[in-house]
Amino acid sequence: MKNLLTLCAIAFFAVASTAQDAAPLQEKGTWYLGAADATQVFKLFSDEGMVVDPFIGYAVADNIGVTLALSQNSDTAPDPSPDAADGAEITLSAFEVRLGGAYFFGDNYYGQAQIISGSTDDGLGTDTSVNDYSGFGVGVGKWIDVKDWWYVTPQLNYTTYSQDPFSGSAVELRIQFGAKF
Repeated sequence: MKNLLTLCAIAFFAVASTAQDAAPLQEKGTWYLGAADATQVFKLFSDEGMVVDPFIGYAVADNIGVTLALSQNSDTAPDPSPDAADGAEITLSAFEVRLGGAYFFGDNYYGQAQIISGSTDDGLGTDTSVNDYSGFGVGVGKWIDVKDWWYVTPQLNYTTYSQDPFSGSAVELRIQFGAKF
């Protein structure tokens, strides 16, 4: 009986000591700054160029963050119009704003959702040159602390959008990097 009582006491203390609240994965009040998708870094010296997608995030509660991201890119290309002068060029451009939220769980995994709004311009100067679009995206990722305040986050995202008269969707793999403080 004495051994049974001792065993129960040890089991009780073992369970009680492991039932403590775990530290939050991302603490309230943490700021996040990001600069780009690491998969784009390899395009830095190519003719295609690199897209930079700056974003800022803030942990509004333990393990819950909100983000704001901007994306702007442009490309100069030969003018495809049949009446264009020799050597004439056009500039295609796009601008996008994404507002999102993320929930961290498990071993620093997270799920995220975002609302997307943007505009594209094909540079031709016609009535249909500028097109506005909106959409949403969902994704999952893994937060990996690299060193001190640096981190990388591999992500798998699904995005869908609607743009008159077109609509579409995409699945993408991104590896974002940035700093937290």
